Amino acid sequence: MAPTLPRVFGLKVILGILLVVTAPGCKHVTSDPPVKPGPPIPAEPETDLENVDTECAGLLAALDTYGKCPNLEDEDREWVRAVMDSAEQSFAAGKKANPDEPAQKAMAMACHRAALSMQFATERCQAGKRPKID
Repeated sequence: MAPTLPRVFGLKVILGILLVVTAPGCKHVTSDPPVKPGPPIPAEPETDLENVDTECAGLLAALDTYGKCPNLEDEDREWVRAVMDSAEQSFAAGKKANPDEPAQKAMAMACHRAALSMQFATERCQAGKRPKID
């Protein structure tokens, strides 16, 4: 039988050889200077908001306009009706709760943003039917 090296010693020798062979390929390339950070992203500009009732009525009007788009499918019209019913109930509950001024401002901002979103959705709907996905 031929003499063999102990297992641990042989493993260390093999790992050492691999380290010596592969180490030169692991150096970092530092020839490129680091990229400077870009300009900061500006905060959303302050929006002149009306009161909660006006902004949320604008949301309901935007939903109603979207629901009348001729290119909507029946499921989308049902969704719009359900969202309008839910929104009306939520607005009525919000009035009964009599929220403080910061909460009213947050609700008005949420209604304003949602109304803008529905206006963009209406523009998209007016452009044509939704593409079919197979």
